[in-house]
Amino acid sequence: MTQKIQLNNLLKRLGATFFILIIYILGCTISLPLVNISTTFRRVLANSSLGIMSFMSGGNLQRLSLFSVGLNPLMISMMIIQLLTMMRLFYFDTFSIKQTMRIQQWLTLIFAIIQSLALTLMLNLTTNLLTSLAVTLMLTAGSLFVVWLGNMNTRFGIGGTITIILFNIISGTLPNLLSSIGKIVGQSYGILWLALIVLASFGLLIFWISFNRAYYPIKMVDTMMSSHDKPIILPLGLNMGAMMTYMVGMSLLMIPTLLANILGPQSLFANPYFEIVLSGILAFALFYFFTFVQFDPKEQAKTMLHNNNYIIGIRPGEPTKKYLQHLVIHVSFFGALLNTIQLSFGLLGSRILGNFAGLAILPMNIIMVDYRMKLATQLVVNKKRHSA
Repeated sequence: MTQKIQLNNLLKRLGATFFILIIYILGCTISLPLVNISTTFRRVLANSSLGIMSFMSGGNLQRLSLFSVGLNPLMISMMIIQLLTMMRLFYFDTFSIKQTMRIQQWLTLIFAIIQSLALTLMLNLTTNLLTSLAVTLMLTAGSLFVVWLGNMNTRFGIGGTITIILFNIISGTLPNLLSSIGKIVGQSYGILWLALIVLASFGLLIFWISFNRAYYPIKMVDTMMSSHDKPIILPLGLNMGAMMTYMVGMSLLMIPTLLANILGPQSLFANPYFEIVLSGILAFALFYFFTFVQFDPKEQAKTMLHNNNYIIGIRPGEPTKKYLQHLVIHVSFFGALLNTIQLSFGLLGSRILGNFAGLAILPMNIIMVDYRMKLATQLVVNKKRHSA
């Protein structure tokens, strides 16, 4: 009986998610009125990674629609909230969940307006001020509606806002991927090359599944337990900051791409080597930032002190905090490096691969698939724990 109830609840959530995705698809097909598909817009999409960035961060600039800005403002506001909370600025760590969510909503609105206005003006989508304001209003309203869809999916569906982003990435990159596969098959020994790509992709998927689940075991001793008991393991993930790095990093990297359009092709922001360096530094820093958000050494040390736990060979309190900070920096290095290389290749690989540019996004799609599998596994485990 209990399993039947759980199955019915799961089917209801799947149905809600499916319905929300249908609404999202319909919104993406509604063309944005009053806009002019300028040569500037076509040039920016053709010569930059703006389209890929928008997919990864919850937007869709390949087709100008009401949902083009999408979840991008929410991603940036979430990062700001986490930064303020982690650094305890303006007493953010003392705010209630309701207060934090209210501030996040206002930040999302502000960034939705800023991004909508920036896209309208920087891509020359309109010809006069009144039309620019109208298009900005429509893009802002569309973005807030997508955020609302994500919230509804969190309450009634599966995966929350990440489901919309994953669907957006897969549906947006699949046509280019299929086109690249078709060109590969048309080459000499095309079938052999395709088989090698499939095997490499499968190997990459296995690697990321293993890497995402790998952790460094921090051994703790509980003073309430017997001295003969084995130490408690506190897991420190090797790839904890990956997913938010991709989504938020893409949101922030859209800014220099738009600036390159304003400042011209001779500006520093239009230099592809500068873009590689900038994206790499940003991805590396964001990975560590989100790792420290998920594994805060100060909070971990405080919790251990209150629970009468300690790390073997390390004094409780401040020494434990410093030890954990040092450990996070070293353990997360390879994760930060690997994700930086992969994110940079996904953004700029289209210039390297030429006619096979659709393959550049394949490694990032593999990470997204692995994350979705991990999310689904966690959902099943949580449901089992709740039922128990």
